[in-house]
Amino acid sequence: MLGSRRALVVVIAAALTGGLAAPAAAQVSRPCVGSDTMCEAAFSMSGGASNERITVRLPDTNLRLLSVNATPAFVHGAYMLTRGRFSEGGSVYTATLDAVQGMPRNARLLMTFGHPSTGLSCGNIRRGVSFLTIAQIGSVRPGSFRCSVAKAVGRTWLARFTAHRSVQRFAATGITFRCRLIPLLPQNQQCQGGNLVVRFSGPTG
Repeated sequence: MLGSRRALVVVIAAALTGGLAAPAAAQVSRPCVGSDTMCEAAFSMSGGASNERITVRLPDTNLRLLSVNATPAFVHGAYMLTRGRFSEGGSVYTATLDAVQGMPRNARLLMTFGHPSTGLSCGNIRRGVSFLTIAQIGSVRPGSFRCSVAKAVGRTWLARFTAHRSVQRFAATGITFRCRLIPLLPQNQQCQGGNLVVRFSGPTG
């Protein structure tokens, strides 16, 4: 793994001087898997990509792009996604993907789409939690789909982490959340409870 990371550093440097993947362009289409309120599309970045046109077929026409992540975490920053646009009444999303050569075989681009009402960006919490978001994946308790709830989760998680207590399961605002480490950047923590998903970047050591 360490060798692959070092190799990736080399190809990133090459990309900065014009050494992106082979010039042959490609077109790849994927369905957005999930529900008509939130779904995810995954694209392989194995070996790199050059001016690759990617198309996401969406299950509804009132979705927006909520987040773009990559896995494994160390490939974040080794790709660019540009010229994103919706078409066909909002049922199709297209963009151009460029990724450096030498991407590992399991490298993937993950794109999450949802209704504007299903995802909120909630900013940061000083001294430890950033890129805080909250998403709704089903019916929720009235008044719980708010950034105040996401921040309560972030603060509770951070307080428990700082006190060297378990952060895998706890209650915040009367809702029990189960949290786990996820291989995404910039967010690396996910807490789920009450049909809510709270994601954020937090310390790991």
